[in-house]
Amino acid sequence: MPAQAVIYEQPLNERIRICLRIEALIDRLDHFQALGSDLASYQALLTVLEITALVERGDVKQEIIKELDRQHKVLTALVSHQSVDKSRLEMTLNHLKQALNRMHGMDGRLGEHLKSIDFLLSVKQRSVIPGGSCDFDLPQLRYWLNRTHELRQQDLDRWSAPYRELNQTLSLILKNIRDSALAEPVEAAKGFFQEALDPAQPNQMLRIQIDNAELFPEISAGKHRYSIRFMRYLETVDQLPQQVRETVPFLLMRCSL
Repeated sequence: MPAQAVIYEQPLNERIRICLRIEALIDRLDHFQALGSDLASYQALLTVLEITALVERGDVKQEIIKELDRQHKVLTALVSHQSVDKSRLEMTLNHLKQALNRMHGMDGRLGEHLKSIDFLLSVKQRSVIPGGSCDFDLPQLRYWLNRTHELRQQDLDRWSAPYRELNQTLSLILKNIRDSALAEPVEAAKGFFQEALDPAQPNQMLRIQIDNAELFPEISAGKHRYSIRFMRYLETVDQLPQQVRETVPFLLMRCSL
């Protein structure tokens, strides 16, 4: 992959959209937990609360179980194909089965383990107010931030444990989807590319790789088609970006599994 290559991803259904959001939040949590400052711990705490708000919106656990079961059935149907790498397929199927067992073994709904912690509820309520988590608003938060880094880490590890277990499963789901597509070189004439989606295919995600770090894609996708416009900021991000007028070569991965 070229040094400046950047990959942009566009989910094509709500289930994969949630998976990508949780993945991004866990990455953010890992980043802040690796830092030792009290402000980093505060950001990690807010991220735990953000993950909680996301998983509480719907029955994420059941949606993940459905996706694991769906992938297992799709891949099982490939066992009889001559061109399939049997050992790799069997390993993937075993991983999916283990993930299904792990998800069925998780007790209750995701996020319920934090509902009885008054400290977290107080931070959640005040964090939606601009500046609402100042020391005079939340002295208990300042107390927690004044504790040692090791003690804060123990709390964060305990609060985020179910989400990290969930992320193990999401990583498997997303890896299978990402690996389902080969990169095809295509061109966007005058910075625009459009293509119909085959409704008979289990369309999951688009991945766009570009080598020009000055450009980024704006992707609009529906059930039947998607379009990509490559944009550029002429000076600073203070102004609106503009669609480029030259032909843009890029790699397109249509992930269907």
